Amino acid sequence: MNTERQIAIREPLGKLLVQIPQRYHPLVGHAYHFANASHEGQDRDAGQPYITHPIGVALILASELGFARDAEMMAAALLHDAVEDSALTLNDIEPTFGKTIATLVSGVTKVEGAKAGRVMRRIATLQHLFTHARRDPRVLILKLADRMYNMRSLDGIAELHRRQRIARETIDIYAPLSHLLGMARIRRELEDSSLFSLEPRIANQIHTAFRTEPTEHLVKFQETIRNLLYANGVRTSVRVQQKSLSSIYRKMQHRPLNQIQDRYAIEVIVSRRHLCYLTLGILHEHFLPVMERFKDFIALPKRNGYQALHTRVHHRDQRYELHIQTPAMHRLGEFGIAALRGDVQHEERRTRWLHDFVDWYDRADASHHLMTELKRILFTREIVALTPRGDPFILPEDATVVDFAFAVHTDLGLQCKGGRINGARAYPFSKLTWGDTVEIDTDPNQHPKKSWVSRVKTYRARRHIQHYFNSQSQ
Repeated sequence: MNTERQIAIREPLGKLLVQIPQRYHPLVGHAYHFANASHEGQDRDAGQPYITHPIGVALILASELGFARDAEMMAAALLHDAVEDSALTLNDIEPTFGKTIATLVSGVTKVEGAKAGRVMRRIATLQHLFTHARRDPRVLILKLADRMYNMRSLDGIAELHRRQRIARETIDIYAPLSHLLGMARIRRELEDSSLFSLEPRIANQIHTAFRTEPTEHLVKFQETIRNLLYANGVRTSVRVQQKSLSSIYRKMQHRPLNQIQDRYAIEVIVSRRHLCYLTLGILHEHFLPVMERFKDFIALPKRNGYQALHTRVHHRDQRYELHIQTPAMHRLGEFGIAALRGDVQHEERRTRWLHDFVDWYDRADASHHLMTELKRILFTREIVALTPRGDPFILPEDATVVDFAFAVHTDLGLQCKGGRINGARAYPFSKLTWGDTVEIDTDPNQHPKKSWVSRVKTYRARRHIQHYFNSQSQ
């Protein structure tokens, strides 16, 4: 091996080992040598030794996602392509590295089928991924780290159609998947890198606008907030967060770039939850709020666990978007499920999160309907509706009374004949909005109709309605 190839391996491997505690070096070193031997003679598209990819994935997990002290993840990252891209099988990995590491490697291994088309292989691979996520949710994080590395090295692929195919798959599946897992930092990166590949002219136009537009008023308002809160006894960190290129691109579907004002959000970080509300009160006392843009995601968190107070205020002919959080809320919003490690409460929350997430595909077949259902779940905005006792349920935008009924209990949905929204009588398919209080009316003689399948918005409701008709026919 020539000196240049040795350096290409030695430098990232050295950075990785610095991150990992010394006591894990024997296992990680063994995994590296095992993987290196399996990829002997293989190169990446840009010509680097193939082993640089597993090392890069492990380095992302260790240095960016906080898994440096997870020896199993480090070993699995180094081995994750050994089965897919070499002659090795899982039977070669499990006796040496154990069942847990073998399961992680298996979870991110593509499902190949000689006769299957690309779409069907993709569906089978996703089912395989979600099945393994039930056993070990770290599979999903490993898969996203793998995709991050691939997107960062996308320019090494010469063929335009391959680059765009990978970018399209990323923006269709893996960016929204990272959003569902609450991993906003990964989502922004995957979306923006995909946009540069799919729409380079527009991506560069937005990037240039961010670089050249004046932001003096933002800096001054940031300082005004900091001084105001300090004067009221609230110690805080205030910073300006640029919106992702992809979020601006989505806004451009409705209006031109020069008319988009909300390109930035001001993040206000305070030490305690109660200080979030105190900070909100101080800001609303001094700056006129835009009430229809206020959202309390602390009392009613998003499905992916995100918590913050969102508000928008007027100041000197400008509108400013503000996000108020604690450091823990901010970390969870950036890293999502990857941040839920280390204690029993976090483990229980992560287990519930994954259980809810993979529930949608339990009875799904490997068909085009699965991909349609997945995209519907990934791309739908959310609302929160409440029971009369105040129990919150997260539903997709435009969810109906029937969807809410099935979310509360299957029997409630099957016997739903309507209900009340905020005290006013509602039909079974009346649409809900954020914060509605919903009461369900039932009738033992009421049964679903086949037309319900196309009218409900949640997979849970569709699944139970279809199951009802299947059981009736049997």
